[in-house]
Amino acid sequence: MNDHGAMTVRIEASCEVRHLVEFADETVEKTLTELPAGATVPLQMESVGARGNAWRVTELVGVTTEAMANAAAHDDELRQRRGSETEHRESTEHVEV
Repeated sequence: MNDHGAMTVRIEASCEVRHLVEFADETVEKTLTELPAGATVPLQMESVGARGNAWRVTELVGVTTEAMANAAAHDDELRQRRGSETEHRESTEHVEV
């Protein structure tokens, strides 16, 4: 998360970069802020049309604290083995923080 409350993420499947500038609520924002760099999580997003490549996170899909910790550990393991691998307007995407 940068000083302006925005976060840049990479869509895992397409390597597209998106800028998250709005969040469904403080819990979603706080959860994303606490994720380690490189973690992969499924997000429901919608475009914030008037702001270019700006997106609003509407939901963390099926994400619990335990699931986030497991995902971060799994992502670290995958990156070590083969390096990082990397969808559109309103959809659920796996993004790398």
